[in-house]
Amino acid sequence: MFNWLRPNLSRGLLLVAHDVCALYVCIGIVHQIRLGVWVRHHDISLVAVITVTVAALYLLNVYVISSQESRTKLLLRTFLGVALSGGLIGATIYLTKTTDVSAVFYRGNLPLSMFGFAIWASLVRYLVTVFIHRYGRKPKWLVIGDGANAEMLAARQPQMAGDISLDFLPEKDPDLSKLELYYYDDMVKVRNPPGLLYIDRVSGLVLANDEPLPDAFVTQMMTIRLKGVPILDLADFYERFLLRVPVLQLADQWFALSQGFSLLHHNVQWKLKRFIDVVISALGLVCLAPLIVLIGLLVRLTSPGPILYNQTRCGRRGNTFRLHKFRTMVVDAEREGAKWAQPNDPRVTKFGRFLRNIRLDELPQLWNVLRGQMSFIGPRPERPDLIEELEREIPYYDLRHLVKPGITGWAQIMYPYGASVEDAKNKLEFDLYYIKNYSLALDLYILLRTIRVVMFHSGR
Repeated sequence: MFNWLRPNLSRGLLLVAHDVCALYVCIGIVHQIRLGVWVRHHDISLVAVITVTVAALYLLNVYVISSQESRTKLLLRTFLGVALSGGLIGATIYLTKTTDVSAVFYRGNLPLSMFGFAIWASLVRYLVTVFIHRYGRKPKWLVIGDGANAEMLAARQPQMAGDISLDFLPEKDPDLSKLELYYYDDMVKVRNPPGLLYIDRVSGLVLANDEPLPDAFVTQMMTIRLKGVPILDLADFYERFLLRVPVLQLADQWFALSQGFSLLHHNVQWKLKRFIDVVISALGLVCLAPLIVLIGLLVRLTSPGPILYNQTRCGRRGNTFRLHKFRTMVVDAEREGAKWAQPNDPRVTKFGRFLRNIRLDELPQLWNVLRGQMSFIGPRPERPDLIEELEREIPYYDLRHLVKPGITGWAQIMYPYGASVEDAKNKLEFDLYYIKNYSLALDLYILLRTIRVVMFHSGR
């Protein structure tokens, strides 16, 4: 299963299945009461209503429920999602006049169905949160090791996907050979004779050692792993639960032997990704042409200077190209040299800040995608002068140039706005995760998450 779908996956899929069935039943009951017949299950209107409603609920993030979930916020998001989908469908009905008596859109049917579904879906989610708070048990992993890797993992624990808790056994690397590991009755026991160091039920072990493991300890691990205890090294744990690749903890051998990176080896995937880019960018430029013209006029009217901001950026394999954006800063904003953009940057115009908040300043990059200089989804392109600095400071930074840069990407939806070398390192970890785990399904997931990010003005 894809790692990026792993957190609360089964719970989320069950909620999706529930919503599909519940919405079908609500529509059917209203149809039966008002028209005397049950709704046809193959009615295209029914399929459209269910699809739009589930998509809206996903965008409002109501399919991820954890033990820390606020019940009030969850219920509000559920009602808002149903209202959003109902409003969109209602506007479509009004514009197309689709109110045939045998259709789901018969007058009054849709509002009653959506209201009933909103009440039921909210009640179910309330009961789920009550159950999780009362009976839910977090997955727990035992981290063995004492050093920089263990400290870093402890610091990153709040960022982990899903309800993951960590227990730490701070044994120094030379002392690992003395440990004795046992597994019985779903319990893991760790002894350092004659004392008992740890005993509890855990989901698995994480090795956060800084030095190579002693042979005696490797033998102990192999024994309990064969009994069914998952054991992950730091890189694998990061990839599974933090959805990133820890560049500072890796060596060339890991990149040489690790599974993944299929996009780099399959020409069919490259061509299919390019075909999708061409279709999306061409349709976007045609459909959004009036909006692009309007934004261009407003940029010119609200700030003196050119409409577009053109800048040299690095693309695939380090090749440079001219990136196009609507100008959001004052003219000569970088007359003193290239600078990292900052939150509340005084160089940004008022209208430019509005464009940045809803990401409309990047619409001209559809032209870069159409020309093949960028992809719709990929690592964000950086300036050559900043890249020279980042490659000196961050190992493996040049690997992000194995694929085309994108308008949006995994790092943009997983990490907030960054304006430092440390932020660039963190974003690189997410970019490498994307390159390693690329799939069309992941691209679709990023696209949907991007819509959510734009709606709530989070990420970058």
